[in-house]
Amino acid sequence: MQTSKIIKKIYAKPTIRISLHLLFWTVLFGVKLYLTNVSFNVYRSFPTTVYLFLTLVGTIVLATFYYIAVYGILPILQKRRYTVGITYLLIALACYTVLDSYLEVFIIGMCEACKGILRHENAAYASYLNRGLINVVLTRLLGLGTPILLLFALCIPFSIKMAIQAFRSNIRALELAKDNLQLEFSFLKAQLNPHFLFNAMNNIYGLILSGDKEKSAGLVSRLSELLRYTLYDSNEDLMPIERELKLMNDYIELEKVRLNDTKVNFKWQLDNNDYHIAPLLLMPLIDNAFKYNSDEEGSYIDIFLDVLQGKFRFTIENGIVEEQKGYVVGGIGINNLKKRLELYYKDNHWYETSVLDGVYSVDLTIQL
Repeated sequence: MQTSKIIKKIYAKPTIRISLHLLFWTVLFGVKLYLTNVSFNVYRSFPTTVYLFLTLVGTIVLATFYYIAVYGILPILQKRRYTVGITYLLIALACYTVLDSYLEVFIIGMCEACKGILRHENAAYASYLNRGLINVVLTRLLGLGTPILLLFALCIPFSIKMAIQAFRSNIRALELAKDNLQLEFSFLKAQLNPHFLFNAMNNIYGLILSGDKEKSAGLVSRLSELLRYTLYDSNEDLMPIERELKLMNDYIELEKVRLNDTKVNFKWQLDNNDYHIAPLLLMPLIDNAFKYNSDEEGSYIDIFLDVLQGKFRFTIENGIVEEQKGYVVGGIGINNLKKRLELYYKDNHWYETSVLDGVYSVDLTIQL
């Protein structure tokens, strides 16, 4: 994610983008000078100011063609207007060749020393330049010299541009998926709260009628903490795991009140308290266990969670009646859980469910 932050910062500040573009073309200018000096290019024998000027002008013309092609023609091609786009590209290529050839002929023509050096060291090229601008342009176009030169010269900046564009598109897609998932998550919370609240309030009301004031007061306190966390504190991307454990424990204690024959066991262990996890991630699983539990003699709900050396493990088992088998596998809550696992722990989680002999089990492992 550090890379995405850097790219966002670059695109948010035009001065940084302009500076990076100028840096690239400056480096390319330096590379062209270096190659002129170490190769057998006849320009290296020209007066220093002349071949510096030739290289600078060539770089500016090349940059101009690049920006026209990338910001003017490429968007047309991306819209699948291929005929128009290719036509504009050919026109731009012809204009680049005319301008580049004209400037080269003009600058060398203004320098008597350059013409003498060229005739002495490369008479064939000197004769070629003297044939006239139209002849030079047609030769470079029809001989594919200029297109091949542009292909090699612009492959690096074009590749960088397309890579960044693809990366930004992926980031936008992920952000959109996250926003959509957040909407689903908010909807799920809004759906869960009335359902759970109705049961919890009925249970507390029953305890008050039976005169168990101490237990009812404790449950009201747990319910208040749970609702505060669900409505206000769970809007962060990640929450401390100890907060999630308290939430789960409060939820379990509130749900246990309405059970008759089911034994509920909730155990956990952590090697430290510094771990964080997506908020309310496990609630659909716990909610399912209570919702579809058979609550008959011998029924149980076993919940176990541990985090050791960054490896998070969560298992839950509960008995279900035969006609409920199809419901515990899917539903909004479970689908939301799977999407959130893909979003937060794409390649770092393992999730499996099974129904065997009337027992529904979930096994979830996450590398935090």
